[in-house]
Amino acid sequence: MNYRSITRRAAGLAVLFAAVAGGPAQAAAPAGTASCAPPNYLLSQPFTSLGDSNWYTLAPGQSVDAFTAAGWTLSGGASLVTATLADGSLGTVLDLPAGATAVSPAMCVNSGYPDARLDIRQLSNGPGLHAYVNYTSGAGANQSSGNVNGSSTWSVSRAFQLHTSNLSGWQEARYTFVGDKGHSQVYDFYVDPRCFR
Repeated sequence: MNYRSITRRAAGLAVLFAAVAGGPAQAAAPAGTASCAPPNYLLSQPFTSLGDSNWYTLAPGQSVDAFTAAGWTLSGGASLVTATLADGSLGTVLDLPAGATAVSPAMCVNSGYPDARLDIRQLSNGPGLHAYVNYTSGAGANQSSGNVNGSSTWSVSRAFQLHTSNLSGWQEARYTFVGDKGHSQVYDFYVDPRCFR
């Protein structure tokens, strides 16, 4: 057996081993497979008084009227403060001065979670906060959901898009709020599971 024949056989075996070894790995994790288990969220209809009868669930790190920020990453001056809420009670809110950033822990969603709303007020003139969403799949990183504005008193935001149309299966989502040039406060950040309409 000559050197050229041995080299060809070795190269052929290397290709065969690579195909066999790579086959199951590719089959086990094709693009778009679920990266988290379907959740069992507590659902409510918090905006019926506004004519919105959709079902919502609170994003992580909150309870009703209390933004605990458990699992959130706060930077640039973002913090928790006690404030008088829309109903006159005291609660903890997320304070976002200009340049501040707050990033949520992961939340498991699918394409049926397209929108979100929150309670917001602006403590200064200028744009409110800018919202972004980031998915673990190839659906995109830091997709902009646009500016979320409020007034000098507490109000419920418009429904803003979370760009779930390209999601395949259940994916982890992280939400980012960035204080624009103004100073905003938020609480009761709800995500809308469309499948329950």
